[in-house]
Amino acid sequence: MPLDLKKVITQFSSLEKQGAREQSQNRLDATYKLFENATKNEKTLFSKITETQSSQKAGFFFAIPDQIEKIDLLTESQANFSLPHVTVATDGSQINPSAHEFTGASLINIGLVGIPYFETSLPVLLSSEPKIYSSTEDIISSNITQNIQEEDLIAYERTLREVEELVSLAKKYIAYKIPVIALLDGTLIHWHLEKFNAVFIEQFMKRFTDAILELKSLGIPVASFLSNSRSNDLINMLRIFNCPYESVDCKKYCAGLDSKNYPCNPIPDYKPVMDRKLIEKLFSLKNTKEGTRSILFRSNSKILNYYSDDIKIFFFYMDTGTEIARVELPAYVAHDKKLLNLVHNVISLQCKAGFGYPITLSEAHLQAVVNRDDRRIFYDLIKEYLLAKHGTSLKLSNKELKKRISFV
Repeated sequence: MPLDLKKVITQFSSLEKQGAREQSQNRLDATYKLFENATKNEKTLFSKITETQSSQKAGFFFAIPDQIEKIDLLTESQANFSLPHVTVATDGSQINPSAHEFTGASLINIGLVGIPYFETSLPVLLSSEPKIYSSTEDIISSNITQNIQEEDLIAYERTLREVEELVSLAKKYIAYKIPVIALLDGTLIHWHLEKFNAVFIEQFMKRFTDAILELKSLGIPVASFLSNSRSNDLINMLRIFNCPYESVDCKKYCAGLDSKNYPCNPIPDYKPVMDRKLIEKLFSLKNTKEGTRSILFRSNSKILNYYSDDIKIFFFYMDTGTEIARVELPAYVAHDKKLLNLVHNVISLQCKAGFGYPITLSEAHLQAVVNRDDRRIFYDLIKEYLLAKHGTSLKLSNKELKKRISFV
């Protein structure tokens, strides 16, 4: 039976609570006042951040401004950017193994898109690269993947294949002798790896590093676009600034406190706002143009200890016209002014063409997506292949059969 929409509609009023909206606005206003105070006292801010980074006694990750400059400094994109270039992007989707199917096979599909701009003689590329895995051991040996769920392992493999296919795609345009810019969706800070064993992390990071460094060797900047980011690195940076103690030592001073009552919070009974909300208010008050970005920050996530210096991750926030997005990029791009400006202007153009979201990433998603019908056809094709080759009987679980057939 389908969802009863009449019953759903009658509950919409519970989603809006005036008191909750007011509290959220109060938290944002208090956070922004703290941001303004930090801007006026950048020497104190940098001093506290530098000391805390060295002591490693903060109980959370925080953003670090790339240079000693006003943290509210903004940079506009080039108004009439028309440099001939190619933007390439990849995105992926997967069919995870199912305990209710007759096979443990899985599939990863990578969408690939290459679009030239201001150069009509170059080809547009739209395609996908599917790959079947008969088991997780096709991905990595089982003795390395202890305590890793199959779905997680396939998701990590998809992440690596997105980067590796991006390199292959970018190389197809090198011969045309115009700039190539590579885009990914999602974070480049693979913090989720921290819970796994060192061998798995090492193997993941080797493939990831090799791919990013190959782009660097080709002179191709890469950046990753995060829509609706839930990061609060900047908020945590402000907590460092607002710490009332001589030096930050969360374990010593605040171990027994509820996070709502930390003395570094801008107001009592505080729940952190998201970075994008803070930056959105900054941009709004400064009446910025579409395509404007913040200064560069870098993350101090512990997982970045596995990254070489030239691919440690930096980020900025940007007004796409419809939202405040987070853009992450490796150090070799962040510290090359020409590449940084190129990435900034290209992503601004991409968002204009894609109504607030990079159009090449949107197209890559469409090339990659695997829907429910694709999943069914995937298993049907495997079934036909195995029956034709071996003539063996195949059986679904009772649960899967009931899901496919209604008896009422």
